[in-house]
Amino acid sequence: MQQLKKNFLFILCAFLAWQCSNSADAWLEQAKERLKKGELISARESIEKAIEKNPGYAEAYNLRGVIHFQEKKLVEAEQDYAKAVELKPSLYPAQLNLAAVRMENLQWQKALAPLEKAVQLQPDSSAGYLQRGIVLAALQKPNQAKSDFSTCIRLNPNEINALYNRGNLYFQEAKLDSATLDFEKSIAIDPNFGKAYYAIGLCYYKKNETEKACLAFNQANKLHYPGAKDALKNLCP
Repeated sequence: MQQLKKNFLFILCAFLAWQCSNSADAWLEQAKERLKKGELISARESIEKAIEKNPGYAEAYNLRGVIHFQEKKLVEAEQDYAKAVELKPSLYPAQLNLAAVRMENLQWQKALAPLEKAVQLQPDSSAGYLQRGIVLAALQKPNQAKSDFSTCIRLNPNEINALYNRGNLYFQEAKLDSATLDFEKSIAIDPNFGKAYYAIGLCYYKKNETEKACLAFNQANKLHYPGAKDALKNLCP
């Protein structure tokens, strides 16, 4: 009798272990590991298994969307991200990803809704403000865009893209000192940020500080930023 109980417990444990290893969560974790290794095909296969186990698995659709996005299959990516947020509106990464694929397609107005939701979901995360700022700038709403970039910088002072984009808006408004300051801050964070050197060069050129402008253009050229070589040729003596 005792041996029978032991055998039953062994079979039960083995069954539970098998069930766990074949769960939707397990398949998704396997997909993430394969994706880290760049194994897109096998990662997708694991995701399909996860969805088969759990057709309502929002995280699996989101991850499959990531793979489609990497493969430049933007239609399929948007479909997967949209399915993910339909199944789980509180899934912050999927809201950001849905916005990102629409931004890639220059669908700025359509990108705004998931970003509004993302910011509501995680108001202390800088990523949503950065993306929304970019969209608002594209929609010709510079004041709102600058506000989002400023919030992003407050939450993440090292976010060079927010600094650069806010500086660019200042440049467009001819607020050259403010623009230069943002570009300089971005370079202090990343000395290899070529387009910031180019932008600083334009600021100095607008302020008739040609020598400083050319030094900045020269550095941008060393970092192989497009346009820097022409700027040196055409704007520098």
